[in-house]
Formats: sequence, C-alpha cells, structure tokens
Amino acid sequence: MRELAQALLDLQELEIVQQESAIVHGKDAAAKTAELAPEIRSLQTRIPAEILKRFSNFRRQHGTAVAREVDGVCLGCHLNVPQGDLNRMRREDMEWLCPNCGRFLVLSN
Repeated sequence: MRELAQALLDLQELEIVQQESAIVHGKDAAAKTAELAPEIRSLQTRIPAEILKRFSNFRRQHGTAVAREVDGVCLGCHLNVPQGDLNRMRREDMEWLCPNCGRFLVLSN
C-alpha cells in the first residue's frame, strides 16, 4: 500500500504542476508541460482503476486527494487520525484513508 499511496501523491503533484503551468503560461502551457504527460500516464497505469477513479473524483471536488500523515495528524484536514486506525493501516488491515476527510494518506514511518 505504501507504493500505491506514494504513486498517488506523485500523480497529484504532477497534475498540480500542470494546472499551475496552465495558469502561468496560458496558451503555451501544453508545450511547457509536454514532458509531464508520459510520467502521468505511467503513474496512472500503475494505479488500479477503481482507486484512480476515486482519486480523480476527490481531486475534482476538493483540490487534493492525497495528504501526508505526520505524528498522527492528517495534513489535509489537520485533524488527528485515531491511533487504532493508523495501526490497522500499517498492518494493511484497512485502506489508507483519513477517517475525517477521506483523503488517501501517505503514512509516516
């Protein structure tokens, strides 16, 4: 699950770079970010379709779909994630989702 969460975070970062480039460069954005397209496609092929769909829907509605967890806090909503949930996530008995905001979590070590 750690690799999947990291792939989602990487995908989100590349998509944000594309969006920012469109704002800054306007019509020239496609040329400026052309090198990102193969990386984005590569990441998308590594992510299961149902997770990619959930990720895309969440990004469209809320802007970010992936957040890091640091010291038991989701950096997306800044709320505590219950320690029991973190333990279940680390054992992979539970999806790595913030129980508060629903974002995918990249767990700290």
